[in-house]
Amino acid sequence: MDISGIISSIRLAKSIIPEKESASEIRRDLFQSVRGQQTSFTPEAGEIIDCQLQNCAYSDDDQLTYLCVAVTDPNRPDEMLQLKTDFQYHYLNIYMKRAAELGNPLIKEKHFVELGPQDYKIELKVESTDPPTLQLAFERVETTLAQIYTDYHNFLLTAYEEHKDKFEVTEKYDDSQTRYKVDSDLDPDDIFPASDELESELWSSVKDIENYNPFMISHQAHDYIEFAAKAHEGGDDFLN
Repeated sequence: MDISGIISSIRLAKSIIPEKESASEIRRDLFQSVRGQQTSFTPEAGEIIDCQLQNCAYSDDDQLTYLCVAVTDPNRPDEMLQLKTDFQYHYLNIYMKRAAELGNPLIKEKHFVELGPQDYKIELKVESTDPPTLQLAFERVETTLAQIYTDYHNFLLTAYEEHKDKFEVTEKYDDSQTRYKVDSDLDPDDIFPASDELESELWSSVKDIENYNPFMISHQAHDYIEFAAKAHEGGDDFLN
């Protein structure tokens, strides 16, 4: 992957996690049991990605464990906003739609820190002090990143680029919060007509995906375009 033009000037963001071990017993135990774990994997459509659980600290004030996952990802898009959009979208669909997590999510908050063209950190707030549970949160980072670099996700990106101009995002303020609404005349079934005769780029990007169903995947593409349109309009205000 050509990354020569990815970032002209590296933007260094302030970390929300102190880069040091806590002195309290619970913090020390968590730090020693979790910190340093690492994994490498090759996604379906991309080069090898390295992840390391770089730091772990418990906060007495909010009773949350802070995890810092360092990532080296040669596949990452030019803009950090796109990576955050894709990560949040797939995390939402893989985990947050489970009944058990709708009201009590394992990961309370995710914060991305850009370090360079291939390197960044994902900082997680987890409501647990159980090492296996924290390990599970770390594994979720790998699973979600792997989903970003698939033929399926490439299809979603292609659909977004082809149809994004047909989606209009409006902002509305409600109880001191900004809400984002998307309007579009594009019917989900029009994104990908159920026909084996299509020769379009969109068709070639999706026809070999396992368990492909034109109706299902058209609606998934419509859902992704809506989400990405809101993210590109609202940025971190929407994603957070």
